[in-house]
Amino acid sequence: MTGLSQFLRRDINPVIAALVSAVVLIGMLGVMIQGRAAILQNGAEIILKAGPVDPRDLMRGDYVRLAYESISVADAALFEGEWPDKPGPVTVWLTLETDKNGLAVPTAITRDKPVPGNPAAVYLKSKPVQLYGERSAQNASVPLQFGIERYYVPEGEGLEIEAARNAGRTTVAVRVSKNGTAQIARLMIDGEALYQEPLY
Repeated sequence: MTGLSQFLRRDINPVIAALVSAVVLIGMLGVMIQGRAAILQNGAEIILKAGPVDPRDLMRGDYVRLAYESISVADAALFEGEWPDKPGPVTVWLTLETDKNGLAVPTAITRDKPVPGNPAAVYLKSKPVQLYGERSAQNASVPLQFGIERYYVPEGEGLEIEAARNAGRTTVAVRVSKNGTAQIARLMIDGEALYQEPLY
């Protein structure tokens, strides 16, 4: 039996075990919080316009579902590069640029991370999405998600957002890290911040 095996088989003081577990959990939680704060503080900011969603899914308890007019459904016509040979889940990258209204719009969709070079572009990575093995009508409009489709609000305060969103008055400021991860920074109605995310 090796020294390591003997060590692992030793009875460990329950207090020490509890302390080690607590330190590990606190450390993991700290890394997650710091990662989110780093994106909010240093990520590139884009503005997205929120659009209506299925009324059956408007509100679930204390959060609002958000769909984005420009990015929640990918236009396959913007797809660049080779289409997947086989059906299956893949992640895609959206290259976004700001239009004359200050809103981010996609200019290209790729499977690989674009090579940075356009200072006006922000690169947003999707969650895995199902693509079929060939360009077809099934792939003409692909639903995409980025982890920013849900926003928590104080209980009972979602109705104003719901009405404003359906009227096209809601926009969302999103911070995007260099690895394409997005975090909601502000939720706005008529351009005025209604909620702003704290760093911590």
